[in-house]
Amino acid sequence: MQFDQRMIVRFVLAATVIVAGLVQWLNSGPQTHVPPSVPLPTTTAAPAAPATADDERSPVEARREAPASGLPVSQGDFDYYVLVLSWSPTHCSSNAGRGRDDDMQCRSGRPYGFVLHGLWPQNERGYPQACDTDQPHEVTAENMARALKISPSKDLVQHEWEKHGTCSGLSQDDFFVSEIAAYASVKVPSADKLPVEPMRTTPDEVREAFLKENPALMPENVSATCSRNELAEIWLCLDKSLQPRACSAEVRKRHCGARHVRMRAVRGDWP
Repeated sequence: MQFDQRMIVRFVLAATVIVAGLVQWLNSGPQTHVPPSVPLPTTTAAPAAPATADDERSPVEARREAPASGLPVSQGDFDYYVLVLSWSPTHCSSNAGRGRDDDMQCRSGRPYGFVLHGLWPQNERGYPQACDTDQPHEVTAENMARALKISPSKDLVQHEWEKHGTCSGLSQDDFFVSEIAAYASVKVPSADKLPVEPMRTTPDEVREAFLKENPALMPENVSATCSRNELAEIWLCLDKSLQPRACSAEVRKRHCGARHVRMRAVRGDWP
């Protein structure tokens, strides 16, 4: 029995030496396994190469990726902007479009299509309006002249400044600079793609036309709204630097989707 115990002890010692040597050899060799509990190292992507003459991005994409040089960036208390473009024939056919102030837009003989309704400070839920400001209440003559080139109604320009512009956190001059720049940054489908006769379409199709003209825009950036069975407006969501961003849920809900609507012609088929 004592002999058997000595043999067992010797066997255990020999096994211990062998295991210790094996462990030392494994530790000195290359590591071939990482336990699942150990996070794998991450790598940092190399910086993108500067654009060249052969860059395949469209001019719109290149402009969208670059910061809007020289434009004022609001520090106002809101989350983002909604740039609203109205389909002018729908407005002109409504009771609201029959007022004297709408003569320029609806009865001047000029075939207005999408015109600027406004640039609205927006929150993820709700929006501010008619904010206190130290800026002039009346839109100056210079700003009115600039705005009327893309929003052909003096009353509308004044109303939009009072209700929305005052909440932008910008001076009146900077707000109109931003509004005009935002409008200019969006390529509206060209006149040959706009109806010269009343047509049936869907908000999805109209949104798709804007997406094709503006490759940097995604569906979540754009909503096409309706007024009863008429196409009403295009809402485009922009951050405070006037770059595209996803619309909030309540703005996306304004998109009318695949329902069929009428899109009136750009030349007066309205009363």
